[in-house]
Amino acid sequence: MKLTATFATFTAFVATATTASVPEPLEAQQSCNAGGVYCGTSLLNKGNYRDHIIQVLTAIGQPTDEAHIINSLFDCLSGGEIRFISFCANGCGGTTTTNPDFCL
Repeated sequence: MKLTATFATFTAFVATATTASVPEPLEAQQSCNAGGVYCGTSLLNKGNYRDHIIQVLTAIGQPTDEAHIINSLFDCLSGGEIRFISFCANGCGGTTTTNPDFCL
């Protein structure tokens, strides 16, 4: 009986340790939230979006200078994908809150 209890305790420990050590996928940890609206600044603060922002801007013929990278407004789609909404010539607001970002 004592051996069975020890084995059960060991099994529970291994199961807990294995589950606890499985990290969440990097994309899920650092991606934007689907349905959210983000300026480039917020996307850069959330995760490694620089290359993705540049790809999206290039695909639609927008400049890829630093001002356009940080001050463009994007919709967040599923899986962390983004879609260009507009360039915020006067900068972005809302980047320090949990509310959607917006053009100033």
